[in-house]
Amino acid sequence: MSDSNRKSLPVPRVLRRVGAGAKNALTILKRGRLGAPYRASFDVVRQERTYALRHYHGDDSVEAVAPVLLVPPLMVTSEIYDISPELSAINFLGANGMDVWLCDYGNPLAEDDGLERTLDDHILAVDDAIETVARETGQKVHLLGYSQGGMFCYQAAGYRRAKDIGSIITFGSPVDIRKNLPVRVHDDIAARLIKVARQGLKGPIEDLDGLPGWLTSRGFKLLNPQKELGQILDFFGLLHDRDALEQREPKRLFLGGDGFVHWPGEALRDFIDQVIVQNRMASGGFVVDGRTFSLSDIDAPILYFVGQRDDLARPAAVRAIERAAPDTETHGVDIPAGHFGLVVGSTAMGTVWPTVVDWVRWKAGAADDKPELLRPQAERTQDDAKPVDPQSNDDSNTRMLYDLATELADGLWHKLGDVSRDFSNIVDTVRWQLPRLAQLENLDDGQPVNIGLALEEQAHAIPDKTFFLWDGRAFTYAQANRRVNQLLSAMVDDGAKPGQHIGVLMDNHPDLLTAVAAINRLGAVAVLLNSGLRGVSLTQALEAANVEWLVCDPAHVDTSRTGFDAGPIGVLGAHDEDRPLPDDVIDLEANLDPQVDAPPEGIEANAGLAGDLAMLIFTSGTTGLPKPAKITNRRWAMAALGAAAACMLSPKDTVYCALPLYHATGLLVGCGGALIGGARLALAREFSVRQFWSEVRRYGATVVFYVGEMCRYLVSAPEQPNEHRHPVRMFVGNGMRAEVWNKLVDRFGRVRVLEFYGSTEGNVVLANFGGEKAGSVGRPLPGTDEITLVRYDAASGQPLRDDAGRLRSCGDDEPGLLLARISDSHPLAYFDGYLDAEQTEQKIIRDGFHDGDAWFNTGDVLRRDADGDFWFVDRVGDTFRWHGENVSTQQVAQVLDEASFCKMTVVYGVEVPGYDGRAGMAAMVLDDDAEFDGDALFALVDEHLFPAAHPRFVRLVDALEHTDSFKFITTTLRDEGANPTAIDDPIYVYDADARTYRPLTPDAWVPEGL
Repeated sequence: MSDSNRKSLPVPRVLRRVGAGAKNALTILKRGRLGAPYRASFDVVRQERTYALRHYHGDDSVEAVAPVLLVPPLMVTSEIYDISPELSAINFLGANGMDVWLCDYGNPLAEDDGLERTLDDHILAVDDAIETVARETGQKVHLLGYSQGGMFCYQAAGYRRAKDIGSIITFGSPVDIRKNLPVRVHDDIAARLIKVARQGLKGPIEDLDGLPGWLTSRGFKLLNPQKELGQILDFFGLLHDRDALEQREPKRLFLGGDGFVHWPGEALRDFIDQVIVQNRMASGGFVVDGRTFSLSDIDAPILYFVGQRDDLARPAAVRAIERAAPDTETHGVDIPAGHFGLVVGSTAMGTVWPTVVDWVRWKAGAADDKPELLRPQAERTQDDAKPVDPQSNDDSNTRMLYDLATELADGLWHKLGDVSRDFSNIVDTVRWQLPRLAQLENLDDGQPVNIGLALEEQAHAIPDKTFFLWDGRAFTYAQANRRVNQLLSAMVDDGAKPGQHIGVLMDNHPDLLTAVAAINRLGAVAVLLNSGLRGVSLTQALEAANVEWLVCDPAHVDTSRTGFDAGPIGVLGAHDEDRPLPDDVIDLEANLDPQVDAPPEGIEANAGLAGDLAMLIFTSGTTGLPKPAKITNRRWAMAALGAAAACMLSPKDTVYCALPLYHATGLLVGCGGALIGGARLALAREFSVRQFWSEVRRYGATVVFYVGEMCRYLVSAPEQPNEHRHPVRMFVGNGMRAEVWNKLVDRFGRVRVLEFYGSTEGNVVLANFGGEKAGSVGRPLPGTDEITLVRYDAASGQPLRDDAGRLRSCGDDEPGLLLARISDSHPLAYFDGYLDAEQTEQKIIRDGFHDGDAWFNTGDVLRRDADGDFWFVDRVGDTFRWHGENVSTQQVAQVLDEASFCKMTVVYGVEVPGYDGRAGMAAMVLDDDAEFDGDALFALVDEHLFPAAHPRFVRLVDALEHTDSFKFITTTLRDEGANPTAIDDPIYVYDADARTYRPLTPDAWVPEGL
């Protein structure tokens, strides 16, 4: 055969291929496809406004094991699970005994009101689908979600507390968005980058009615432009082969745009704000339909698949489910695939979906052992690495363009990693602290500032942002402001007037804050009453504060009627219909007009100035009866602004407050800081060790406020699995001892402690901003006036003066009485005092260092170290004198707390017949199953305390009584003393000769040698 003949033979074949290719191309151009559309058969069981519930026809020859509910992402059609016969997860699941259901969102662009759908609509659709499938099948449902569909599964499971859910299976579903950035970066900086990006998109996003499907399709393709080019070349290379084209057509059409649908604008904005900016999947506090929850509420087992080459859902972001849902069983499986390849392609069909089947069978009780990929490597019967189909979209030959763009940035951020936290703190200082501290310095008496005005401003600035989180419900700033106006109108209608003293007697509840804000907006004075007051003590408090009106909740109606008769009593809050309110009280709840959205006419609302009296809060009564301390609008603003600045509070934060709201730390600092910072405020009825961490996770709390010994109860509680996995970044409060501080940080992970010093009526605030010195109360707030420590007489509690009549200052590390200069010219140096002028004067020391100066006597003993940091030593009344030495009860207690058998202890001085002064005595609670060791305790105090400070008696008690602000109560213990004939508890006595603490016997309870 000649060369010319050999060259001419392929020509007809080439022509035929060209002709077939042209014919196929014309068909595609005319019809958009070659073959008939493919779709697995199903019935629509439920049709709702936002979704349709599909039930697929299974294989009748296979017995169904359990129902599985497939959930697609927002931007991808339901056919992601059913692209083609050979790539159909639905067919595979049905053939392997799964009863397949699917939550179909349809195409919002083609649905009535589709573009108005919110993120809530999509999550509630999954919730409704779970309810329906569980009811129809009588079995628990196994949720399967790809990408954002998996996020919907997590969210719906958290929302319904995993009710009726057998397990959750997700594929490439990120949980911690901050770990989804293309470069490694500290979480704090990631949050800022995301927030800055959100601000930059604010205009375009707000105006957008949705994200078009074609744009999402382009986004997927741009992640791997080289692969997209390969797909195009592959298509043209097969254009002549109709069978091959028909086989790949469903996938081509899906990736070409048919598989991507419009993303509703409102849902997009919700998703950006809650999931991306606020990172609620990881931090908790997600709000759906006004109810709050977190992924920590999930107790159903979780199987999650991680794409090792996934650029849309990075492995660290996906694995974060283990931290977000610490109380449930979680299993992760790494797959050598990209985002799309997790559910479509040979790896998905050969590895992912078979593992899903094995998992569901295992969890449904139809298999004895876990899936092969979840077993230790030694137990596996085959290699879990499956070959990757080079034609499937899960291969990633090269990602040069993407990697080239990120490699340098990744290296740069890696180098900056060590300083990122410092950089973060600098940014926070400039952005949040300095403007707020500048406001503090400009709080002159004539400046308009008050609680009602602050709430109104936030309601206008961020109306739809959540303010209150209460009992699983969420309330926005706009809703809170509206309820305040409704209550104000009702009270005015019932005779309340500006300037009146209006008592508030309520348990912790958002309505307590509603009442305080309404009274403040009216221009009246809110009197915060301890909700535990009864009888004479309540009457005394009401009379001391000149209360003319009283607002209470239903629980305090009877108490109020017996203790108050000076004016009207209004009841706020829902009440039991079987127990109607008495005729002589006003049902404020019934008088609220839901149409009211503004203050009543004739009332100059929010007119309060900085110098005006806003409320009265009672002191703890450590020196006599509790006294009503004056809280001006300026003082409220100072506490609120200071808290917001010190805690760097912003709308991304959630403040958790389990403190009583009639207490200054709870109301002024915790609630005030949240309001000023635009943060979310999660309120608890009371502090509960058992409920604390579950509530913190449910609400996504980032900042927790404490007082006194509250945190000691947390560190003393039995350890729980995964207790270090929580969203809290900071504990803020006063009264935490150093050993509790160290235990808190060691036990509960990366948390900061911000210990501060302050008092209800005082004009001095100290704060340990850095947290480096555990137990220190830090230094004065920037811009505050002079404070000093002076020598004092332990017996009288009064400062000592020199021959010239001047106060005597303390040196470094010398305990002294803390004084703060009073000045009307400095906004942070005001001393507003008490309602009673005589009581106010008793707290002022005049002519201390110069003629005419005035100082507030805190009544507290502190010391200042060489660095200028202050340390709390004791209350003047608690310090006792023994063998000529002043002894600090706090110092002794801190040492005793270090004993291995001690759970908690309190120290006080007791009188002993035949001895001058007071002997130190400790009431101690032993650790569970621990025994008292007198030898060890003697060695401990001998090593750390000077001899006079060694406690002479130790009393073992079952529990220690504390106030509602978690301060130990020693009055009864002190009065009972150390006499074993009058006390049933075991008592041990100090024995210097034997170097031990031995049992004290009734016949010789006053031993020699004390």
